[in-house]
Order: sequence, then structure tokens, then C-alpha cells
Amino acid sequence: MVDELVREEEMTEEEYEPLILMFATERCAYPCADVAGLSKITYPPNVRLIRVRCCSMVPPNLVLEAFRKGVDGIIIGTCYPQDCAFKRGVERTRERMKKLAPKLREMGIEADRLRVEAICSVCTNVFKQVTEEMTEILKLLGPTPYAEARAKLHKEKEVG
Repeated sequence: MVDELVREEEMTEEEYEPLILMFATERCAYPCADVAGLSKITYPPNVRLIRVRCCSMVPPNLVLEAFRKGVDGIIIGTCYPQDCAFKRGVERTRERMKKLAPKLREMGIEADRLRVEAICSVCTNVFKQVTEEMTEILKLLGPTPYAEARAKLHKEKEVG
């Protein structure tokens, strides 16, 4: 799944566009992205969306795998805790992602590259702001140590 969303980016200083993967809940963040698109609200084109039933269904090992494959940043777009249909899904997700911090450090990945953010289904301004902020943060941080893995994966797909 992550392989299909990873694409090669030119990595020059001036043109660097970070690749952001957003796991978006089907009741909140994903419909918000849809409304933003239908309303012609522009947000960074470097954001790739994956719809998930609940944010708590994003396994930590998938987050780590995405970083290893060269994704520059990950946003987990949750519902607001009081709106979570899966009782405590948002809380569990925040706890699980906080526990990833030591593993991310071991991999040479800054904590700012992973963000858990509540986005309601009609809050397009929040969606736009979160994606733009994440893009700017990642531009300041630059490519991950795994950026070459993304380029290699892309080249393998072209050959095969």
C-alpha cells in the first residue's frame, strides 16, 4: 500500500517538495479533504491520502515502514475525541504514536515528522493549515535519511 503512494521527488535545495502521507479517518479527516477538493480549496499537492476506518487502526509498524520507504512526513487525521465512533480511538492513537518516538530517533527521524491532528469533516481551514504547516516544517528539516529508498523504489518500478 505504501509502495504505491511513494514517488520520486527531485531533491534539489530549491525544489524539494516533501512527500506527506495522511491517514485520514473516514468520518472526519477524509470527508474534509473531499470538501476541500470540491470547494477548490488549494492545499499542498504533495499530500497523499489513505482513508482509514478509525485512526486507531493505523499500526505503528506501518508508520515506521512508510518512513523507511522514504516518506518525509506523516499526518494522522483523527476525529475529535468526543466524536470518535470507536470509543477512545483518538486517545489510543496518540498514546501509540508517542511510544514511537524512541524508534524514530533510532532511525534518525525527527519527532516533528509525525503529527496526530483532529480534523472535523467540514473544517477545511484546519485541513489546509495542517497540511501547509507540515509541508513548511518538512522543507526546513529537509529529506529524511531514507529519501534514497524512495528514489530506488521508483526506479525499480520503472524497470520492472
